[in-house]
Amino acid sequence: MNRSKFNAVSIGLLNDLEQAFDHASKNDHIKGVHLRSNFSSTFSAGLVLFDMHERCAKRHQPIIDKFVFDTINRGAIAPLRCSKLVACSLDGHAIGAESSVGVPFPTISLEIMRHQLEPQLVHRLIFDANITSSNDFSIRCE
Repeated sequence: MNRSKFNAVSIGLLNDLEQAFDHASKNDHIKGVHLRSNFSSTFSAGLVLFDMHERCAKRHQPIIDKFVFDTINRGAIAPLRCSKLVACSLDGHAIGAESSVGVPFPTISLEIMRHQLEPQLVHRLIFDANITSSNDFSIRCE
């Protein structure tokens, strides 16, 4: 994947994630996707701001719509849209809710999460702004 030197999400990484999940969905010989990292440090879910600003400036919509489209609506729900089994190594990592910084989830993202995750987890991810650990997910990958 196209990993940013800033330890944050870049347009290149979002593109690579989308392409990987689309490729897996379209190929019958691929049975599943395992997300993992070979980096010992924790990956930041923050964004490369100048990268995102440049991307957002090219779209003719309000800033929040541009931001949400280029982040949540692309990379964050790419695994949920994949038609194959997706597993990830989350132990030792945490996920924070976008709502904790005032970023609303788009309707498509909400619907996908509602159908793919347990109701209590969806509520925590969207409304509680808590840190969510890997123990909160019912699907385990060792």
